[in-house]
Amino acid sequence: MTFHELIRRQHWLSVETELNRLYPDQEEQIDAYREVFNQLMEMKPDPSSDIVIRLIEIREEDENYVDVDGYHADGSVDPLSGNDGLALEFTPWDSWLGMKVDERAFKEFTELEIIVHCLYEMTFFSFDQEEIAAQLEELNKNMAEFKNMTPGEKRRNNKSIDDFLSGLGEGEDE
Repeated sequence: MTFHELIRRQHWLSVETELNRLYPDQEEQIDAYREVFNQLMEMKPDPSSDIVIRLIEIREEDENYVDVDGYHADGSVDPLSGNDGLALEFTPWDSWLGMKVDERAFKEFTELEIIVHCLYEMTFFSFDQEEIAAQLEELNKNMAEFKNMTPGEKRRNNKSIDDFLSGLGEGEDE
């Protein structure tokens, strides 16, 4: 089943109830989520996507959450990382709509839970597609600039993780 088919089976009030249950900290943004849901209901899906949406429940000592990512339907992996997981946060919404939802998700989550977790992921950076696209463009620009730096420029313009972490508390009142 595609994400488009899935959301077409539900009504906003059911989605809203589940969103408030799963993400109570998002209550102030409920109108923005409603607007996105309504846009998705009117949007035509891009059927060319070969990406499958995957949901995985992560249980850690200090927090539990659901990770939403994607993978290629043909099973191909990123040759650099060897990882099959694809971040979907910057993916255009019509592409989301054309993606299939992994069948395993329906065994672990309700349809409403799947929709809500996907909505949360889709809007992680913004409730506006143009703003999301602009953020991706800026990220790609920064990556291109970094790749074009000489090793000396990279050393001067970047911090080690230890330096970054040691500077996090600076400037705070003691």
